[in-house]
Amino acid sequence: MPSTVASAPRPLTDPSIDVVVDSRRARRFTMPFAALALAAVVTTVSLSPVGTAAFIDAPLDLRAVLVALFRVDDLRLLPFIVAAILLIGAGAERVMGARRVLLAYIGGGVAISVLGLAIGVVETSFLPALPLNSPPFEGAPPIAALLAVTMASSCFAGALWRRRVRLASVFVALTLFLYSASASDLYALVALPVGLAMGMLAGGQRARLRVQRSSHHETRVLLSALTAVTAIGPVIATVWGSGAGLLSVYGWLSVDPLTSADGIVCVGSSALPCPSAENYAELQPLAGWIAILPLAILLVASWGILRGRRGALGLAIAMNLLVFAGVAYLFAVTEPSTLADLAAVRPTDAISVWQTLVGLAVSALVPLVVALTLFVFRRAAPVPSVPGARSSFALTVGIAASGTLAFTLAGTLGFADQFSPRPDAAFLVQTLPLRLLPPTLLPVESVQFVPLTPWAQAIWYLPSAVFWAVCLVAALRLVVRSSEAQATGDRVRARAVLERGGGGTLAWMTTWPGNAYWFAPDADAAFAYRVSGGVAVTLGGAFGADRARPGIGRAFVDFCGEHGWTPVFYSVDDETRDALADLGWQHTSVADEALLDPRTWTPTGKKRQDVRTATNRAAREGVTTQWTRWMDLTFLDRAQLREISEGWVADKTIPEMGFTLGGLDETADPAVRLMLARDREGRIVAVTSWLPVRGSDGVVGYALDVMRRRDDAMNGVMEFVIGAVVEQARAEGCSVLSLSGSPLASHREGDAADLPAVDRVLEQLSALLEPAYGFRSLANFKKKFQPEFAPMWMIYPDATHLPAIGLALLRCYVPGLTLAGAARLGARLRPAARESAEVSA
Repeated sequence: MPSTVASAPRPLTDPSIDVVVDSRRARRFTMPFAALALAAVVTTVSLSPVGTAAFIDAPLDLRAVLVALFRVDDLRLLPFIVAAILLIGAGAERVMGARRVLLAYIGGGVAISVLGLAIGVVETSFLPALPLNSPPFEGAPPIAALLAVTMASSCFAGALWRRRVRLASVFVALTLFLYSASASDLYALVALPVGLAMGMLAGGQRARLRVQRSSHHETRVLLSALTAVTAIGPVIATVWGSGAGLLSVYGWLSVDPLTSADGIVCVGSSALPCPSAENYAELQPLAGWIAILPLAILLVASWGILRGRRGALGLAIAMNLLVFAGVAYLFAVTEPSTLADLAAVRPTDAISVWQTLVGLAVSALVPLVVALTLFVFRRAAPVPSVPGARSSFALTVGIAASGTLAFTLAGTLGFADQFSPRPDAAFLVQTLPLRLLPPTLLPVESVQFVPLTPWAQAIWYLPSAVFWAVCLVAALRLVVRSSEAQATGDRVRARAVLERGGGGTLAWMTTWPGNAYWFAPDADAAFAYRVSGGVAVTLGGAFGADRARPGIGRAFVDFCGEHGWTPVFYSVDDETRDALADLGWQHTSVADEALLDPRTWTPTGKKRQDVRTATNRAAREGVTTQWTRWMDLTFLDRAQLREISEGWVADKTIPEMGFTLGGLDETADPAVRLMLARDREGRIVAVTSWLPVRGSDGVVGYALDVMRRRDDAMNGVMEFVIGAVVEQARAEGCSVLSLSGSPLASHREGDAADLPAVDRVLEQLSALLEPAYGFRSLANFKKKFQPEFAPMWMIYPDATHLPAIGLALLRCYVPGLTLAGAARLGARLRPAARESAEVSA
């Protein structure tokens, strides 16, 4: 069989290549030129003094609507709009063509304008008490039309980018609508369903109502984005807000309650009313920047969530609950009486009063919903903080708070003559905790005296700034100091043990995050394990140069006994089973590992016909392979792999599993090799990852881990890829190639009724999980290569521990799974398993 590992370049005169290159160039250059022409129109219209008012004053003038689609009123935004047209337009053209892009932009823009104007009429007529947005009076702006193009293009994208594009568009539109709420932001919100409808009408994939399942990495991305929005939104409300949105009250963040009226410092409350004056100004306009510090903490938490830090997720929950408590306090204690008094004095302002109350209620609920969402998906951040990190954080914040309050109290009383009126000590102590808030967030009713001199103003403004700066630094330390750093030290040590002496075919999985390690005190050997519900489950057998030394397993059992754990040796080979025979424990087969010898394996023979057929078809269709590593891939290649992986996860009934089943995150290890399949145009259509199998002399082979493909890849692409890996392993002089075991899919012979009770339970569990993960189908696929099957064993003390062991194994594969979650999982899987059994019958 010719080598498929390294694809020889074709001559440039190959006509098939010329056709492909020409068609790709046509696609690449169509949209940028169209985008540039569109940008030129935008520039021309924006610089023109002619606006929509120049057209006929009619309820809906099509000319005004079309001009609005190409008009930027603020020329400072023009470069950003032009850049967005170029980037979004070019990207959308690549997936759905230039004509569909123009249709979505112009047709979608007109539809957005009509719907937006109609919604504006309904809001003005029937919903005046709701602070929704400034009323629209012109057509949709370019940003709304671009959102329509983005949503339309998502209907032509793969699972990963379809979800990312749609969620990003929803986040942008909702953030602008809730926090800024200008008329343009209403159009941006309307653009979401319009763009989706345009994409489906243009032939794109129909939107699915069900929520697609995400991988662990993608879940962290979404939670991080949600946390970031809660930090960025108030800034948008402050800088660009129209004051008419549901969350526009966050725009108060930068408004200093202390006012200078003709040089007189006042607040405007009943206690310190401002006199009639010609010049009003904030006492310290820069005080609003202090309120940015808590939002910066949320951004730090967002960064930590993206990296799986449990402390960051807890920090985000705490900050959102703090915001909820603060706004709820304003709503329940401060504002109702104030607004009621205002309404009594000026009844005509009743609508404004109701808008403020509704805005405060929604502003309190949003951070509460965010906090609850983060709590529900808290398992997505599995990396705990190092021991003492949380107590150190709490101690730092406590000391900073105590110091701030002490300094504020002493400074205010010490410079009492520089405040007006002179501070009342009892009231000062009573309201002292409020001084931890940024000055712009202080309730007006709590301000009973104001600073007059620079020293008094320093005492007023600086303590809270220092406090929140210390909190920000402490948050950074908490997020950075995760137990990952400590676990990394153990993993480095375990990796060194493995590299010195090797281990079984699954031994490299012991280097994955999430494992704990036991190191033999007097030997060069170790076990990797996970503890759940008092059960310590090993990942394979011992590894290291002394892994076969008698007594290693017994020493690990004694270690578990000291901690009150029940040890279980999971997925061990025959050699490890024999070494543990002196324990006298029970054992059962949990999988069969498919093994090949690259030195002797060939695709000849009738039973390997599928491998030969796949190789020949790949040659005809121009599919080639590439032996590489994650670190050597380009950004676009990595994006393609994530798209393939997310599409695979989205089709599963149950969450992405772990333990002995790796994902795309594990492929980033420089020791892990990838075999990719690319089509004629260079697009990645399939990926497999291969873990090194190490012996005492180095790498002696590879073990299959990830195996995923595109839905539209050629039939037999996986057979072709694995055949290429065999060739590569032979070229490297490897002696073993493991296609890994298929969990719960051992090749038992005979009637299932004759099996022991524990084996019958595993058979039933295998049948239950088959529709979701296809373990049995995977085992049958591996038979095409005619491997040698070696049993993998689970060794356990006795049958009385099986219920706890079963639950521990489920939690190893699906971390965070509860009993209730397991029951719901079983309920979802039973219908599919029953249907699968009927089809098989």
